[in-house]
Amino acid sequence: MKTEEKLRALNQLLEHCKASPFYRERLPGRPLRSLEELKDIPLTTKEDLRSLSPLGLICVPPREIFQYHETFGTTGVPVSTWFTREDLRYNAREITLCGVDFNHDDTVLVRFPYSISAIAHMIHAAAQMKRACVVPVGARSAVSPFPRVITLLQKLQVTVLTCLPLQAVLIAETAELLGKKPNQDFPDLRAICTAGEPLSAGRRRLLQDIWGVPVFDIYGMAEIGTAVVDCEFGRPHPLEDYFVFELLDEELKNEVKPGELGYLVVTALKKKATPMVRYLTGDRARFVEKECPCGASASLEIRGRREDTITVGDRSLDLWDLDEIVSHLPCRRFWAVGPAPGGLHLVVEEERKSGSISPQLINKLEKKYSMKLYIDVVPRGTLYDRSELLSVGVVGKPQYIYSAAEMGQKKYIKSARM
Repeated sequence: MKTEEKLRALNQLLEHCKASPFYRERLPGRPLRSLEELKDIPLTTKEDLRSLSPLGLICVPPREIFQYHETFGTTGVPVSTWFTREDLRYNAREITLCGVDFNHDDTVLVRFPYSISAIAHMIHAAAQMKRACVVPVGARSAVSPFPRVITLLQKLQVTVLTCLPLQAVLIAETAELLGKKPNQDFPDLRAICTAGEPLSAGRRRLLQDIWGVPVFDIYGMAEIGTAVVDCEFGRPHPLEDYFVFELLDEELKNEVKPGELGYLVVTALKKKATPMVRYLTGDRARFVEKECPCGASASLEIRGRREDTITVGDRSLDLWDLDEIVSHLPCRRFWAVGPAPGGLHLVVEEERKSGSISPQLINKLEKKYSMKLYIDVVPRGTLYDRSELLSVGVVGKPQYIYSAAEMGQKKYIKSARM
C-alpha cells in the first residue's frame, strides 16, 4: 500500500472510531496530513481495554456485531473484542498470506482452544477460505487427549498441524511414547503452523528437527487480528496493508532505530467493531531490514514481553536469546533457567541416555555468550511428567438409565422410592 493510500485508510478509520466516546475525546478534529501525525494521538493500553470491556469500545450498530471473543486473561482481567462479519473476513485473509499456504488438498488439524479465544476460529476460517478441510480438535480435553491427536494425524492423513510451539513438542513426545517417530510415521504431514507464543530461531530449528517439516508462524492477538506472518521462506513480515506499526523506546515516546528492540504499537486499519488505534501490545520486537527472497524488504521479529526476560549484569536476555543458547545443547525440548553469579543457571532434561554436556562445550558457550553457564542435566520427566500425556480422562455422554443388574452394582445410586 502506498503512503497516500495508507493515510487515506487511516483517516477513514479515525473518523469511524469517533463513534466511541473513548476515541472521540482523543482524536483530532481534522484529518491527519501525514502518517507522522499519528504519533500525536495517545496510546491505547491494555488497561484502557479492560476498563472499557465489554461494551465501551464498540463502534458499529448492534445489528452489525457478528462474533465475540475474550483474551485468556492470563495477565489480568480478560479483554473483550467484537467482530463484524467483515472483520472476520479480513482476519482470515491476513492468515491466508502466511507461507504455509493452505490449499484445497490440505487437511488442517487445529489444536488451539476454541473456547472464547479467537485464534482457533481465525485459523479455521482461513483454512476453509482456501478450501482446505479442517479437523477442529481444539485444546486438550477429555474428548481430545494427546493420544487421540496422534490417531487423527495418522488416520486422517493430516497435512498441516496448527498449534502452539510447545504443543508441537508435546504432541511429538506423545507420538514417541506410543512408539512412533514424528519425522517418519506421519508421511502426509507437510508443515506445522504455530501461533500464540514467540517462535525464536532456536525453537523453530528444534521443531523442524523433530518433525522433519517446515514450521510457519503467525503473530497477532484477538484485539488487533493477525499482524505478522511468515513468508514461504520462514521469515516474519509485517502486514503493512492492514496495519501501521511503530516500535517505541523505553519511555514510549520515540521510535527506535532499525535493528533495535522496541515496544510494538499497532494500529489496525481494517477492524471496525472494536477498532484499535495505537495499541500498545506489550510485546517487544525488532525490525530487520534485509531483503528476503520473497521480495519483502524487512522482517519483524516478535521477541515477547519484557517480563519474560532475565537480567545478567547489564544485559537483558529474552526467550529468543535463551532459546539460542539452549539450541547448542543436546537437550533442547524442556528447560528452565534462573540467574546465577555472573551468568545463568540452566536445568535441562536429558533426551537420550548419553545426554551429558561436556565441559568443553560449556567453555565454548561461555566464550560465545560472554557469561558463566551453570548447566544441570536432569532425568527425563523431571520438568514435565510424560505420563500426563497419555491420560485420557472420562470420555462419553452421561448415562441416566441403567439395567436392574447395573443398578444393583452401583451402591451410590439410591432407591427410586427414596
